[in-house]
This record gives sequence, structure tokens and C-alpha cells, in this order.
Amino acid sequence: MKKSLKIALTGGFLILTAAVASGCTSNFCKNIEKSRILFAIEPGVSEYFSSEEEAKKDPKEGYTYTYEQVFETNPNLWRRVEVDNNGKYTKSNQLSSIVSSCKNKYFTCPTIKYLMKMDQKILTMGIAGYNDNHIDARVSEATMTPDQAYSVLEEQGYLKFYGENDQLWSNYEKINGEIAYEIGAEDCPSVDFVKTYRSTMDSAVSGTKSCIAITEGKYGAYGQYSIPVTMDAKDWGYAWSKGPISGLIVFPVAWLVDTFSAGIGGGNLDAYANGWPQLLALVIVTIIVRLFIFLVTFKSTLSQQKMQALQPELAKIQAKYPNANSSQSEKQRLSEEQMRLYKKHKVNPLGQLLILIVQFPIFIGVWGAMTGSAVLSTGRFLNINLSTSILDALKNTNGLPSNMNGWWTALVLFILMSVAQFLSMKIPQWIQKAKNKRIARLGVNPAQKSQNKTMNIISYVMLVMIIVMGFTLPAAMGVYWFVGAIFSLVQSLVTQAIVGRKKHKN
Repeated sequence: MKKSLKIALTGGFLILTAAVASGCTSNFCKNIEKSRILFAIEPGVSEYFSSEEEAKKDPKEGYTYTYEQVFETNPNLWRRVEVDNNGKYTKSNQLSSIVSSCKNKYFTCPTIKYLMKMDQKILTMGIAGYNDNHIDARVSEATMTPDQAYSVLEEQGYLKFYGENDQLWSNYEKINGEIAYEIGAEDCPSVDFVKTYRSTMDSAVSGTKSCIAITEGKYGAYGQYSIPVTMDAKDWGYAWSKGPISGLIVFPVAWLVDTFSAGIGGGNLDAYANGWPQLLALVIVTIIVRLFIFLVTFKSTLSQQKMQALQPELAKIQAKYPNANSSQSEKQRLSEEQMRLYKKHKVNPLGQLLILIVQFPIFIGVWGAMTGSAVLSTGRFLNINLSTSILDALKNTNGLPSNMNGWWTALVLFILMSVAQFLSMKIPQWIQKAKNKRIARLGVNPAQKSQNKTMNIISYVMLVMIIVMGFTLPAAMGVYWFVGAIFSLVQSLVTQAIVGRKKHKN
């Protein structure tokens, strides 16, 4: 098989593996949490003020404004809709983007009258739910203040997207119909606009998986105002309902990250703002996961190191059969002698397969935990959110040459991860190569030479794939791979020392 074909096949397999891995972990986000995220992304167009004079204060040049008393019975609550000189609603970049796209397609877009009516209905709907949760601090339309209006929307605004029977969009459809009946169809959006609005919003929330929390609280930073969203506490039963990998690996790893973050941060969500509790928790969890893998695969790893130590003896055997590639009889005798050598030294040549069998589902689970952990989506470590992909952080060049948006943090993390992966792969090979130089060089066996080339190709392709994947995965996975690479290097050195010591005793 040609070298280029081997590289292509190996790369294709690894890409397929990555695709399978990303699809094997379930999304822990409930519909109610998705609706909260949707409202954080698109909170409407209204700003609230205590009087008409306050609402009309300090207008911006070139901007247009619409003012309205929110409730007829309350003269102390006014709303304002601000539209900038580019025709965008300053309160909602997401809505402005959708409107702009739909105008280019000549879809009928909602008027300001419709949007203000939508905001009013959401506020009215939210009052009942808010009062149920705050019996001692109820609010009413007649006496509501701007601060109370924002509090109601912060807690209950998700009802815009969430309805009965745990259904997304059912309330939106209902309210949309009510507004059309009350103000007339001419102010309402077309069916095409509504479809575009829904599909765009669904796409915006579909990639969000950071909903695994062990205690209810506000996590993440969503929308143009970086609003944290309430996530419900998840338990093991809920995780098992998402599948065996979610129950066995994803939730336990996310639970460990959450627990250690809370312990380091003193149980205070505000302590997560600088990202240090999450980072230290990641390091601890990575060591625990890798230690578990090491213990489970210790015999196989030791067997693999023994095989490396047996290379001189294998070379002698292979030198006896230089035509093993072309001669079936030589190939068979070579195989028999190799198996006798393995048996004598209690080496399992298939041990590497067991390591891969153990590592693969754990890798999938850790991937799911890092993308699903709510605490990792909260706060910023050296200005980078640990749930943000390294690629997205590097694409955000605003503020350079400063580190305002974590550009330099992402670059340094990527370099550290890549170098650590390379060294963890090559240093054990360099050490073994140095040991083998002490042994007289024997005839080159074509079969072994071909096998070595194949292994080198696979190793380098895997390294490249890890680096490429490191671009697209959350920064938390970059930390995991960096710490994991250091652990792997130490593990290799320790097992080599154990094998060398036993060989010396023998």
C-alpha cells in the first residue's frame, strides 16, 4: 500500500472517529433551559423607564425612537425602542440580524408596533409566574417599576419561547396569533419571516450543550449582554436517560469538575468569574481520569514497554528471515518465533488494542463532559471562556495586541498543548532509539521496516489530528490534552524504568 494512501486512510478513520465521538454524547439541556438561552440571545427591543421624560432623555444623534406607556393604569412605567442609524434595534443584535436577512429576501418583517406588543405580552405573562415565586414581593401592572420589569423578564422572559407540555415555541406561536388578531396582519411578520426567525434561533441554541450542573444556579454568558442563565441541577438518573456513555462517563466527569470547582471557589458562583477554580478543577480531574486509565491498562502498558525492550531480540529473529514479505514459509516461521519470544517474556502483542478500547469511550465521555459542564461556561480564565473553542478565540482579534478577548491565552494554550503532545509521543521513542544504538546493527528486515513506517505514519497522523481537533474543541479540552500529555510522558518513563529494572534483575 502506498504511503500516501495509508495516510489518507488513517486520517479518514480519525476524522470519522471524531465525528462519531461528537455524536455519541447527548445534549443535557432541557427545553426550559434552551428557552432561557433563547431569551438571553433575543430579549426583545424594549428598554424601560420611570417616566416619559426619562425615556426621552439624552437621545443619540441620527437614531430614531418610539415611546409608549406600558400599561394604561401605570403612568410610571414607560418603554423606549431605539433604532440606530443603520436601522438596527440596539437592544437586540440577534433580531436585527434576522430582520436584515429577511429584508434582503423581501420577506415581510414585523413593525415596531408588533415588536412592542410582543414585549408587553411577555411582560404581562411573566408577572403571574413571578408572583407565584415571590409571594412576599409581588408586583402588579398598576405599580410596576422599571427595575421590577427587568426582574420579571430576567426570571420569566423565557415564556416567550416555552409553553405547556415542555414544548419550545408553543407560546410564541400562540402570542403571534393573538397579536395578529389585536393589531391587524399588516403590522405582523410573514410566514417566511417566522420560519426564518425560528430556524435562526434554533441554530443559535442547538450548539449549546453547557447545561450539566449539580446545583441549580446561573451559569454561562449568552447574547450581546453576556447574560447568565439558570440551569437546573442534574442527577445520575437524568444522565442515564441520555445513554450509557452519558451515565457512566460524561456525568461523573462533569460532576467532578463541578464539585472541585465549587470546593476551590468556596461554593460561590461569583468566584468562577476569573476562571481559576475551573482551571484547577480541570487539572485535578484530568489527573484522576488519566490515573484511572493507567490503572486499568497498566498490564497492557507494561506489556507494550516490554515489547519495546525486546526490540533487539526481535531484530535478531527478523534478521533470520529477510524474505518474510515475499515468502509465506519464512513469514510463518518468523511469526512462530516471535510468538515464542512473547510467551517467554509474558508479553501480549495485542495489549495496545486493550488500551485503545479503554481510552476511546473515555475520550468520548470527557469530550462530552467538557462541552456539557455548565461551570466551565462561566467566567473567563485570562480573558478566555473555557467553553470557547480555541479557533473562535483566535478568530476574535478585537483588542489586539492586548489580551482583552483572550487571543494570547488561546495561542499559548494551543502551543503548549501541541508541544506537549509531540514530546509525549517522541521522547519515549528517542529513549528507546538511544538504547538500541548500543546493540550491533543487524540486517534490515523488510517486513519490520514496513511495519515501523506504518506505525510512524499513524503516530504522526494522530498527532496532526489531535492538533487540528484542538483548534475546534473547547479550550477546556486543550487543558485536558496538555495535562494528559504530561501525564502520559511521566507514565511512559515510569513504565520504562520498571521494565528496565526487571530486565536488569533477570
